[in-house]
Amino acid sequence: MIVHLVLGLSAALVAAGFAVRRRAFIAGQGMIVAGCAACAGCMIWQLRQNVLALPAKGPDRNQALVSYFLAGQVLREAGGRPGPIALLFPPETVMDAETVGTFSGTFSRVLRGASGLQTRTIALDAPPRAARSGDIPLAAFQQAISNAAPAAAYISFAGVPAGIDSILAAPEPGRPKWYVFDPWGTTNWLAALRKGSIQAVIVPRPGVRLELAPEESGEPQEAFRRLYLMATPATADRIAGELRTK
Repeated sequence: MIVHLVLGLSAALVAAGFAVRRRAFIAGQGMIVAGCAACAGCMIWQLRQNVLALPAKGPDRNQALVSYFLAGQVLREAGGRPGPIALLFPPETVMDAETVGTFSGTFSRVLRGASGLQTRTIALDAPPRAARSGDIPLAAFQQAISNAAPAAAYISFAGVPAGIDSILAAPEPGRPKWYVFDPWGTTNWLAALRKGSIQAVIVPRPGVRLELAPEESGEPQEAFRRLYLMATPATADRIAGELRTK
């Protein structure tokens, strides 16, 4: 609307300039130049807005795939137990708000059809240098568990430290279930996964650098297969072996 008004005023200014130029050449010429400049500026602005503008970046599909498959596991294995689902994330120095939003938003959307399951996010407290290398201390996980209200399930998007099995209870009916995304591709989760204290772990496929990988398209299962491996208690040793030989 404003663009049309500016164009109309510019055209009127040019027309007036032609009329004035017969009596006052310099003033009329100046009005014509000003009107043409305004028209040109308006057209350039419209070109930038409508043609050259980059589309808004949506959620990263490669990241969303992780939440999609972890949430699917939760629905299958913990969906019958209502309660909060705790999503554990590294400190903001490692994972920014946009990435956290992609993971948590996708997870929540998958759970939308399950009554009684709500998500809450918890940022782990860890030194920036240790967190960036994936070496978040065991104490950070202990603190997050003890300071928050009990959850039906815990999903760590920050991997897990060595010795995590020492603070996770043996699998029993009614116990919170654990699921892990380990972006650093460690095997710290192996002992806990073997005994069932952790139900599933997603790691990058050996040779894949997630920060450099192009955004995958196509069916979720196929896109996931190209980027990630999912380990369960039944496949724990095989997946760990693949990671150790990468």
